[in-house]
Amino acid sequence: MITEGSRHPKSLAHFAYCRLLSVMLVSTVTLTLWIPLGSSQTPTHSVFVEVFASSWCEPCSREEIMIRELCENKTHLAHFVVFHLQDSWSTTDAVNRATELGFNFVPSHALDGGYSRTSGDIIDTAEIESTSLRNVHLIELTVTKTIEGNILKSQVAVAERNGYPFDGEVAVYVVENNVYLGGNRWSYVYRGQAARQSLLLKPNTYQVVSGGWSIPIGVSAENLEVIAVAFDKSTVGKYGPYAVQSACSKDSSLAIPEFDRRLTLLAASTLLVGILALRVVSRKSGTTACECQRGSLGRVIIDEK
Repeated sequence: MITEGSRHPKSLAHFAYCRLLSVMLVSTVTLTLWIPLGSSQTPTHSVFVEVFASSWCEPCSREEIMIRELCENKTHLAHFVVFHLQDSWSTTDAVNRATELGFNFVPSHALDGGYSRTSGDIIDTAEIESTSLRNVHLIELTVTKTIEGNILKSQVAVAERNGYPFDGEVAVYVVENNVYLGGNRWSYVYRGQAARQSLLLKPNTYQVVSGGWSIPIGVSAENLEVIAVAFDKSTVGKYGPYAVQSACSKDSSLAIPEFDRRLTLLAASTLLVGILALRVVSRKSGTTACECQRGSLGRVIIDEK
């Protein structure tokens, strides 16, 4: 029988190393499996908020301040398009969209294309946060904007990140910030659409949607921003398909995964290193075992003599 004291020193070292490595691997696998559960309260996407307001509406003015504060914290919890009704900024698009959503009053708002809607009241941060947690098809949007003369050009790269086909539609809105009406400052005022296009993405692929928009007289090019929204045609409600991601031209890219990619990368790296280390240890252990066997054989022969 081989006792602890009779083991070869190298064998003991390799045994201790293997035991430590096993603990690391088990911990890594546990961490990897636990990540989705631990991140259940992490936003799955940036909420698309359609707001309906009027410059003469006092609650709408208060709501504007809330919208500005939400956007200035740079968390990208939501992206806004503010449709004005019954004032000088009112458009046919705004009236049509209000009709589609069944709104007859201001202020009113809809989240993610009608997934949640409220008539006759201003936005609520808790409502937006709750909507951001719902299960959606994971889509990544990268938005760029350029101004060439009086033409605004946009490009939106739409990438599928869940590993299965995405049948959807992308809308590209043009909004204006830092404009004044009725003695109040307004942001994300709807000015038009640069593009609207259906798309069918294969798993882990992307498509670029390009658009253009003529800047009218009286609109400041430097105050314009592009808001891109991806709608999922497989999740359709009473008011149309629900939005599953939104992003703006101020974002280099926006991707809110279902769990932290850094932890996933750490887990994968640890597993890879562990596998390689095990192969090295196994080879060394085999060599050590041979050496021990030769040493033991030599001692037996000496004893027989």
